Amino acid sequence: MKMNWNWLEGIVFVSSCVLVALVMGYLAVDAWTTGSGPPDLTVQVGTPVAAANAREWRVPVTVTNHGDSAAEEVHVRVSPRGGREPKETAEFVLAYVPRHSQREAWVSFREDPTPEGVEAHAVGFASP
Repeated sequence: MKMNWNWLEGIVFVSSCVLVALVMGYLAVDAWTTGSGPPDLTVQVGTPVAAANAREWRVPVTVTNHGDSAAEEVHVRVSPRGGREPKETAEFVLAYVPRHSQREAWVSFREDPTPEGVEAHAVGFASP
């Protein structure tokens, strides 16, 4: 039994086969070249911004994972830089930071953190 294809059906069939082959090839190359190293987290702090009520200062924080593995439950501590005993610290937890990606968060302080600056670091994380 011979089936006659419409030209549009042929184009859709060939393009979908090419697309599936490209996706499978990408996944194979990604699986072959990806290492199995641990997460490599870096934390960057942005410029503090005064809140609308002028009683708080909000600071953007970006956590970047340069490693080959994901990190779960990433605990980050943010504190004003300068004095021996920080007056206040802020902490937050990111649920998941995939490999080679970044996540953003904000923390709030009651006092202006601008003069000394702000420092942040990842305290710990879990492996998924």
